[in-house]
Amino acid sequence: TSLLQINRLHGERSEPALLELEEDAESLGPEEVRLIHQFGKQGSGRADLTLPSGVHATPQGQLFLVDCGNARVQVTDAHGNVLQHVTSPTNDLGGSLRRCRNYFDVAVNAKGLIALSCAAERALLIFSRHGRLLQTFGGGPYIAGVPRDELEAPRGVTVTQRDEFLVADIRKGTLTALNLEPKTGSRLERTVVTGFHRPYLVSACLHTGLVAVSERGSEMGQEPCVKILGPGWDTLRILGVCSSLGPVLSCPWGLCIDKNGSVLVADWGEKHRVLLYPSEGAGRVILSDGLSSPRGLALLPNDLLVVSDSMHHCVKIYQYK
Repeated sequence: TSLLQINRLHGERSEPALLELEEDAESLGPEEVRLIHQFGKQGSGRADLTLPSGVHATPQGQLFLVDCGNARVQVTDAHGNVLQHVTSPTNDLGGSLRRCRNYFDVAVNAKGLIALSCAAERALLIFSRHGRLLQTFGGGPYIAGVPRDELEAPRGVTVTQRDEFLVADIRKGTLTALNLEPKTGSRLERTVVTGFHRPYLVSACLHTGLVAVSERGSEMGQEPCVKILGPGWDTLRILGVCSSLGPVLSCPWGLCIDKNGSVLVADWGEKHRVLLYPSEGAGRVILSDGLSSPRGLALLPNDLLVVSDSMHHCVKIYQYK
């Protein structure tokens, strides 16, 4: 047997073993995270994006993107082909359009209701699947200093395993779960979970029922972190504060949880990066090049990672496992 044939035999034998290793997320290094697609450029055209913010991926593979600078939600397929735009109706073009310019995060439930948080109006807007505004939660009027519906500054929004919208309120320090009537969007039930320090973005995993919430920290010595909650709202883990368990977070933004319970976090520090904290073992940086202000993360059904790269005005899709 020639040396070449021996090498070929060994090569054939070792390839399946390599493939098995690659399926194990723990063994992946940063080099295996590769950009496979990106779309969007700065502008106000139909397929343009300006400062994309929150992003939501449906189980069917559609993407809902907050196009912050254009005050709209862009609905696309996984390749970036625009299917629909959602915008809030404006009465007087001057004032209300300016106020609406601060859309922040978006989520879509199984019934097709779309929830959009608006930082400027301090409200959560609920639209039908066709883009008609159905309900507004929060946003005043204030009664004795307290807004109706008890949302003061909604930021992140996600959909839970129970198909409820879960909203992080950075000012109240709460997560609010809203069970809405499918046709009218009116509230059937509300659960408020207290005790967070400036909660910012939130993500729920439909497979495991886990919820991740990023906290901005505060001047009072509260460190930025990501908390992982179980289905009963109990805190199971706190990520990003202990260097022995992976990278320490400096400014966590978007996040998502994969079906293995690994948590992915977009973090703005000296470098803007994406971190992965596996369900067991230490976290690590999986992406540290080419991002400028990553704001939203989502996972497409086939384990593709969607990142809204805000200052590059585009959406990037990575194979990460």
